Amino acid sequence: MRGSLHWSCLLLLASCAAANPQKRAENEYDYVIVGGGLTGLVTAARLSENTSVSVLVLEYGVIDRSNTTRIPYYATTLLFDKMRNITSDTEPYLGNKAGYTVSAAMVAGGGSQINGMTFHYASKGDYDSWEALGNPGWGYEGLKPYMKKSTEFTAPTVEIQKSLNYSYDASGYGTDGPVQVSFPDFQYPDLYKFKDSFAEDGIPFIKEHALGNATGVFFVPSDIKPEDKTRSSSLFAYYDKVSSRTNLKLLPMHQARKILFDPKSDSSTLVATGIEAINRTSGTIVQFTAKKEVILAAGAIFTPQLLQWSGIGPNDVLEAAGIETKIDLAAVGSNFQDHPVTFLSWTLNNTFPTPTELTTNTTFWTESEALYTDKKTGPLTKAQGGLIAFPSLNMITNDSSTLLSTLQSQKSTDYLPSIYASYSELKAGVKAQRTILAKQIEEGTVAIAEIPGSGGGSQPNALQKPFSRGTIHVNPKDVYGNPLILHDTFHNPFDKTLMFKSIQYTRKLFSSKALAPLSPVEVLPGAQHTDETSVIDALLAAGVLTPSFAHPSCSCPMMPRNIGGVVDSELRVYGTSRLSIVDASVLPIIPAAHLQGTMYAVAEKAVAIIKARA
Repeated sequence: MRGSLHWSCLLLLASCAAANPQKRAENEYDYVIVGGGLTGLVTAARLSENTSVSVLVLEYGVIDRSNTTRIPYYATTLLFDKMRNITSDTEPYLGNKAGYTVSAAMVAGGGSQINGMTFHYASKGDYDSWEALGNPGWGYEGLKPYMKKSTEFTAPTVEIQKSLNYSYDASGYGTDGPVQVSFPDFQYPDLYKFKDSFAEDGIPFIKEHALGNATGVFFVPSDIKPEDKTRSSSLFAYYDKVSSRTNLKLLPMHQARKILFDPKSDSSTLVATGIEAINRTSGTIVQFTAKKEVILAAGAIFTPQLLQWSGIGPNDVLEAAGIETKIDLAAVGSNFQDHPVTFLSWTLNNTFPTPTELTTNTTFWTESEALYTDKKTGPLTKAQGGLIAFPSLNMITNDSSTLLSTLQSQKSTDYLPSIYASYSELKAGVKAQRTILAKQIEEGTVAIAEIPGSGGGSQPNALQKPFSRGTIHVNPKDVYGNPLILHDTFHNPFDKTLMFKSIQYTRKLFSSKALAPLSPVEVLPGAQHTDETSVIDALLAAGVLTPSFAHPSCSCPMMPRNIGGVVDSELRVYGTSRLSIVDASVLPIIPAAHLQGTMYAVAEKAVAIIKARA
């Protein structure tokens, strides 16, 4: 439902429902979780282990267990029918273009139900930066037990290992967690030429990234159930195993529209008592009471929007939208981050079969489908990922010191969205983050780019440590429609330079001796483009440079309030009680990794914190 909805009429319906004591009793739970995505279902499954508490999950979308969510091959496609129809606002530093796709799942399980199934972690330094920003226990050592608690790793069979030569160390994963982590039974043959090319061009090979060092090139597993080669998502791995519990309820097709607070709350602390939501099937309003806690798990796009709808956010933003300010909390919707990505391309004389064969060769598809159906093996067992390089800056360029000196010469308040000028705490947070990031990049303890070894000619380059920051704010012209989303990609020119350095390295990769048998010919950006401006402009003109690699995060960061935090280290929203956040919005700095492995660990740790205070 959008802003055209007659909100006053719906509120009247809500008051009638609230006046019915029987209805209120039916809608009373100990925990009300907003969002049935990755973190929401993990939280619900773990909290409902206690049979004496009741748990409700409100999910915007549907429950979808179709083959497109199960078979790994479909993770290589974009399932737009299972995503919210939402795009970015105008991006001033991407050629003033608007309409970039913003990835937000619209199914139970969230991103874990429709993503590329790449399952890995960032380096120790990525997580230690969170702890350094004032979050005790949120560094690598504090998260490691929950990485293991959430996973069960299965090694490849002897036959598959002999054929595909994966590298791994099972001690980096758990042995009895819900999420199944394993390797596919298939890789495209030219992948191994890319492995040799990375070695030739100076990126070290890491046997197992999940032991704390993920700066280099390594094989990455997927969240695949080894016994039947299907996706292991939060829906399949957590919720479905416990869905028969009488104290757990998942309600699809419900959109939370307001956090309810006790009207008797002290002016300094708002006490959350429940959620007001729209049944998206009937269009009616319903209220749900939370006796213990309201937990927001709506994701980095919609958690800040819900807080703002409820009167928690920057006062100027709320006033412009006609929303009464309950807590002037500037950081709600600020600090927004993602991994900007460009898709370079080369023509290659690939060895058969090629990564495009399944979409262009009917015979190959038919044979592959039969292999999967009959034997659970072959190309359809492969999702995204396989071999990925996450290099540090000094691995891909010889002038890292010069580049970092240009960063150090900037003022910490330069190149930020306009709202930062009005709030000293936002500027303080950026300064603290920049100090940590600059040191880590200089020392080479974090990756700055992702360069997958695809085995084909389409070559993503994703920036991992952007210094630009975006915003997510309610739209004053359509308050209950989609929020205004500004990535502000490349506002800080250092980010553009980092992307260019990654592209230069990738060109070197494709000119290596290891890839020479494939006779690479550059298509995008095109060999005629050599300087930073020309290369970036060519990629923008071709429509292959976007602000998002489907990793929206950091828009309600876990940091001290005086440096731009929204939640404390126990995930409680500042100025409230009985209100917490458990999703990617709480990350202070985006990690150099695809997010799902990290978010399973974050959710497991969050549940331990919530249980401890119950």
